[in-house]
Amino acid sequence: MAPHLVPGWLHNPGWHCASTALSDATAFLGHPLSEAMCFGLGAGLGFAYLKGEVFYPTRFTATRSRILETNFFENLGIARTWLTVPDPDQALKKAKAGADQGIPLLMRADIYHLDYYQSQAHFPGHVILFWGYDDEAGTAFVADTERPGLQTVAQESLKKARFSNLPGYPVQGDHIPVDWALPSSDLRPAIRRALRKQARDLFKPEYAQAGIFGFPALARAVTDLSDWGGAEDWQWSARWFYQVIEKRGTGGGAFRRLYARFLEEAAALIPELAGLAPAREMFAISECWSELSRLLKEISERDRPEGFGEAAEGLAEIFEREQALMEKIQGLGESG
Repeated sequence: MAPHLVPGWLHNPGWHCASTALSDATAFLGHPLSEAMCFGLGAGLGFAYLKGEVFYPTRFTATRSRILETNFFENLGIARTWLTVPDPDQALKKAKAGADQGIPLLMRADIYHLDYYQSQAHFPGHVILFWGYDDEAGTAFVADTERPGLQTVAQESLKKARFSNLPGYPVQGDHIPVDWALPSSDLRPAIRRALRKQARDLFKPEYAQAGIFGFPALARAVTDLSDWGGAEDWQWSARWFYQVIEKRGTGGGAFRRLYARFLEEAAALIPELAGLAPAREMFAISECWSELSRLLKEISERDRPEGFGEAAEGLAEIFEREQALMEKIQGLGESG
């Protein structure tokens, strides 16, 4: 029996899982958007900082918005959101039925259970695109970020990957059918909404008073970073921070380089954005993030916890520059 694949499946390798999957989905539907445009329409920049013994590492950081996919659809005016399924067998059955109808599915999955990753760590927030299956071989076919072509994963592994109760990452067969259409071919209103949303999510995110997300979290990290050397896992905390800036699908510079490319594309459509030239400053900020990541990597490889004060100074400069740029971007978004 031949594998069941969605006719016309495609995959253009990218930097980040969600924005790559969304770009592939738009291309499949006949209105292709670049990965950078998908990331920007999703207001994808973010920052998170959680501190405590229950976290791993105890100084846990993240540099992407946790609601990129939801933002993407809202800013485009498309009525789509993550759907859930009660159990793994039903979730797989639904995915297969979609493929049989020529409809691929965006999925959240834990990389720990994806065979081709061979990961020793759990991360259920990963986004892949399901394109088909082979029941005789007991496998499924998915597209995943920078990997070319389709990846083969055991159906049993995929079922496990799509369900997780890890703290902060509840996943219950989360999926979005790729069956929408753009309400309008004019992206300018959506871009303006995305600019406003990006600034608002950074300045006034949910849980802002707790300092968990956005600029409030970044302010806490600036204050705390010089004292990270007192943590038992100071090396792992520094290593993790380096990784979520420069590795782990960020495209470099804590996703800021990818967002700068979005700003370049957006400037071609919105004249006043071109006049403001925010892409140039965002590229510069991304380099500051990359410089910080190099220092954090060096700190993580030292025998003594030295250098956190210098790292805090670098993060403070980033914080100041990002706030200033986002104030300008927020004003531009509100003007249209």
